[in-house]
Amino acid sequence: MADINFPEILKTLKEEVTSLALTTAEKYKNEAKADALKLVDDLKENLEKWTLLLAEGKLSKKDFEFLVLGQKELIEMNAIKQAGLALIKADEFKNTLLKKIINTVIDLI
Repeated sequence: MADINFPEILKTLKEEVTSLALTTAEKYKNEAKADALKLVDDLKENLEKWTLLLAEGKLSKKDFEFLVLGQKELIEMNAIKQAGLALIKADEFKNTLLKKIINTVIDLI
């Protein structure tokens, strides 16, 4: 079994998505940060399972990416939508966050 420090990975993910939110959403920074952190929390259980499988070689990077991106339709960006960010921009932000999660996890294991 791979020795993965998932709490540390989760901490790094939260830092990365917070940074991304604060630099991407401009006038909706607080809402974007809230949605980004909620996204990581909502995906936490699956991310932990998938990260372990990836580290053990039981899941390819491509499969990991597919699984994470597959969560896109289940994720709501309520705070930034309520703040008035256009639906298209909210969807782009969601995609960017998911790709950041994928790249961060792959880089950390």
